Amino acid sequence: CAFKCSYALVNGQGMDVVKDPITDPGKRSKKGRLSLELRGGKFVTVAEGRGDPDMDCLVEVFRDGRLFIDDPLQAVRRRAE
Repeated sequence: CAFKCSYALVNGQGMDVVKDPITDPGKRSKKGRLSLELRGGKFVTVAEGRGDPDMDCLVEVFRDGRLFIDDPLQAVRRRAE
């Protein structure tokens, strides 16, 4: 499982987090609060907090070490089909 950070809250202050390797500009990551929206039958990632919260398909799975959703692998695979 991989976790990628694009936004952090430090001492109550929000800050964008971005990876921008000098050796490979193609690996630049999206920064800021991300949302995933379904537009015209295709998923689109909207970066830097510009997404519409009402259209966001992302759900909170865990926060501060607390797990909110603990789906079995089979359920995840069914959703992905």
